[in-house]
Amino acid sequence: MSEQLWCVHIEGLNDYIAVDSEESARHEASEINAYIDRADRSSRAAQLRAVVVEWPFSADGHARALDSDRHDLQRMPHRRQGVTQSGGVLSKFARRVRELLNVARANKDGA
Repeated sequence: MSEQLWCVHIEGLNDYIAVDSEESARHEASEINAYIDRADRSSRAAQLRAVVVEWPFSADGHARALDSDRHDLQRMPHRRQGVTQSGGVLSKFARRVRELLNVARANKDGA
């Protein structure tokens, strides 16, 4: 019997964040979506959504990703309550969101 491995998939970034359970994935996805909704109400933000999915890669990859993703999650803006962008170090997630919005803006301007 194989155990299901879970992650949060950030649609729009095609980024996967490994987590230890389906419950953890649901919690993180909910918190990330709430942060995105608060941080940016533009139409570009609508392209970003966190969803719960089964880990699409190998079990070994999930085990490796759990460690690094756990540290990344601690630095993500949705976990850093009370810290503003100008007052704290931007997390990998915040950089990815900005990069995606810049790409979306450039594609819109170039179209």
